[in-house]
Amino acid sequence: MNIFRSMGKIKSAWEIALEKTRDISMDKDKLHAMEQLEKARRAIGAYLNDDDTKEEDLEAVLSSTEAGERKEALKKAILSAISLSMSPDDTAIWQKLKKLASLASDDPDIPAFLDQIAAYIRQYPEHRKSLLEKLKAQFQPMLEEKEQELSRKYGQDVHLSLDSDKEFIQIATQNLKQLDQQYDAAVQNAKDELGRIITG
Repeated sequence: MNIFRSMGKIKSAWEIALEKTRDISMDKDKLHAMEQLEKARRAIGAYLNDDDTKEEDLEAVLSSTEAGERKEALKKAILSAISLSMSPDDTAIWQKLKKLASLASDDPDIPAFLDQIAAYIRQYPEHRKSLLEKLKAQFQPMLEEKEQELSRKYGQDVHLSLDSDKEFIQIATQNLKQLDQQYDAAVQNAKDELGRIITG
């Protein structure tokens, strides 16, 4: 008797579950759109990472993706690829970014804007090197004074290096960090502007 009661409870719970899920149905069109978007993202990533993805193959995959989602996927890929750590002299990656941008937007100013970003990123290592050299030039006389003081104190020649001087390392680190932050902020501003241009 108890078994039948338990089965009755199970049955009613099962019926309740069915009633709750009856109205839930998978939107096949939405699922298809999500699958196409994921294919588009993978194709864009493969194209940027030089995985033998040809432009025509990329375009074929993108053509089956809804326009708004396609543009958003392209924009995200372009903006994610741009950073201070990338090589501004790697012409292949910048050409690919221009290609992706042309697929996302027909704005004729985007290629020139990407060239400006590349030029700015190209300045970064040179600016960093120049700042370090300037700091060394300013700090060298102080280091030489330290050497003379220590030589007098110990009665023998003492040679110091900027690379191991704690005070210089601290000052250089602070200045380089500030430079990095300035460049990062400028690149982020440029990316934000590029995103707005692509969005239209």
